[in-house]
Amino acid sequence: MNATRQLMAGAARLGFSAAVGGRITLLRLCSCDRDDVARNVLRPFPTGIGPAHLLHWPKGGIYPLVPYSNRIKDGVLLFQGKRYELPPHPDARPHTLHGHAHRMVWETISLTQSHVTMRHVHAAGAEWPWPFSATLDIDLEPTRAFLALSLRNEGQTPMPGGIGLHPYFQHDPDDRVAFDAPIDWPVTSDYRATLPQNRSAPASAGPFPPGEVTLYRSGWRGLCVIDRTNGDRIEMRADPIFSHFVLHRPADARHLCAEPVSHVADGFNLFADGHGGTGTVVLEPGDALKGSVTISLIAAGAND
Repeated sequence: MNATRQLMAGAARLGFSAAVGGRITLLRLCSCDRDDVARNVLRPFPTGIGPAHLLHWPKGGIYPLVPYSNRIKDGVLLFQGKRYELPPHPDARPHTLHGHAHRMVWETISLTQSHVTMRHVHAAGAEWPWPFSATLDIDLEPTRAFLALSLRNEGQTPMPGGIGLHPYFQHDPDDRVAFDAPIDWPVTSDYRATLPQNRSAPASAGPFPPGEVTLYRSGWRGLCVIDRTNGDRIEMRADPIFSHFVLHRPADARHLCAEPVSHVADGFNLFADGHGGTGTVVLEPGDALKGSVTISLIAAGAND
């Protein structure tokens, strides 16, 4: 099973499980330091889920995206003149999806009452041809959680790299969501990105229209604000490395995925084709890609 453990800070609680992909399983925050009532910010990860179930996306919590996010078209990665074939994801055939580290067992290497560090080490193989290590540091305070994700090239040759976080926020169809990411990459029917057509897309603010909503944006200013119908305000702030932003709200509107990511979908191949603005980073041997995200619960009226 998922062997969930918890961090504590006042009434706030953060569940995590290294055994199911270095995943956050629960996040309950307070709206101020003196608040003794914590509320769910995320849709909780389903209980009783083990590693064998992770391939088909149990909806809940937050999982890390390494060594890339989203899709690689047709499972074919083009990099520095070479072609690498990767196994397609069964729910996204013929494409890959979100790397593989979220399906692997991570190791807990540091743990206190309000802090945990989890680490995953990958040897070169079919899922990714280069060895890498990934680290997720989490610190909990009563009103917020700090998440720091890193990806390091442990090989002897350069590799493309990307990082991201995939949260499932609690959601109501009438919630208002605001973020400023002006470059729109139109989404295909199979969830790939096409080249930007509108380079001045307006800042977005929900509530969204009925049905599924999927957006790939770049130039993100690093802030997403969710004003929930229950009065909660959730703020997510990200480092500049997360210059891309993915928003996905399924048709049933039971959760909202607002994903800070370092590159656009299929960005490595777009980069190989000579397109700019993809967010692709080339990691030389020993280089690391790092970024931090803060998720906060803001007291009603605090920003008015």
